[in-house]
Amino acid sequence: DLMADDTGVCPGSTVHFTDLSINTPTSYQWSFPGATPAGSNQQNPTVQYQEQGTYDVTLIVETADGMDTLTLPGYITVYAPPPAEAGVDEALCMGDTAQLQASGGVTYQWFPATGLSNDAIAAPLAFPQTSTSYTVLVTDANGCQASDNMVLSVQPLPTVVASAGNNTICLGDTAYVVAVGAQLYTWSPNLFISGLSGAAVHVWPTSTFTWNVTGTDAFGCTKDTIVTINVVPPPMAPMITNMGMQLSSTVANGYQWFLEGEAIAGAIAQTYAPLVNGNYSVVITDANGCSAQSLPLYFGTAGLHTLSTAPVRAYPLPASEQLVVEGAPINASLRLISAAGASVWTGKAQRDRTVIDLRTLASGAYVLEVSDTAVERVPVIKQ
Repeated sequence: DLMADDTGVCPGSTVHFTDLSINTPTSYQWSFPGATPAGSNQQNPTVQYQEQGTYDVTLIVETADGMDTLTLPGYITVYAPPPAEAGVDEALCMGDTAQLQASGGVTYQWFPATGLSNDAIAAPLAFPQTSTSYTVLVTDANGCQASDNMVLSVQPLPTVVASAGNNTICLGDTAYVVAVGAQLYTWSPNLFISGLSGAAVHVWPTSTFTWNVTGTDAFGCTKDTIVTINVVPPPMAPMITNMGMQLSSTVANGYQWFLEGEAIAGAIAQTYAPLVNGNYSVVITDANGCSAQSLPLYFGTAGLHTLSTAPVRAYPLPASEQLVVEGAPINASLRLISAAGASVWTGKAQRDRTVIDLRTLASGAYVLEVSDTAVERVPVIKQ
């Protein structure tokens, strides 16, 4: 007779056989089809089975009574290995979580365990910091094992940067903001902005304001950044001082002089010596690049003086819909000049008083110029 320590084994397992013969055999000849080795003359040999199937075992012994043969058909069963599956390879963005999904067994063990919520279940959550190859060891009900592996490829997040140069604008200006580092961009909130998508937008905040920019790359990975546009106020409107034959502006970083609203080429100093009579103004620029414009000042070699014994009077001040002018000589030329030096209304003085319609004019500071044989100027404020 004979005995094996295990008659049902997994591929790759070893089986130890024991001779139970009587009559004290003097020789042994074992036959193990499908095993390694396939035969042995030891009394109690050990062999290994690699392939699934059922296998016979034969033992021939020689005793004082002669030869005796024992064959056990299908005595050894080698089970099929479990169909281990670790799942398909995946790509995920840095910081995202993936769920692994193994199958084919009753118990599971994942390697490496780092970055897994539980390394001893079929479907743990994985949150790797770098691309990682995971191997799962699957064990079935027979205790047989097999393994499979899958790769989680971790994609870095895009580096999103949004800028409008030095991110500082003057009140009333518009900034051109450009985002780089991704393929698609979304912007929020929807305030003071030309659109909510695209790499470039125009913004016009009325005070310092911040937007969020979300960039998405080719892998679908996203990263947020913010862009803050600082809004600085314009400088105080400059004052022009008539120094005789020269006009002087209050101190600033930059200057541009105008005659009748037209820029004078090369007139970029604090002072300017007029070459002709007319209305002069100056635009100054401060250290932030913001600008402000003065009220126009008339420069004339004949000087400024009152046109009549009674001074010209304009009312109400400030005015809203109409401006009443009194004291101007009949048919004297009247001109209303904006802060930019442009003529916005012209007419002739009427007897007693002249009424000027202001309804179409923007609110702000103006100058009423009355001219006949000389010139008189009256400041006007329109609400």
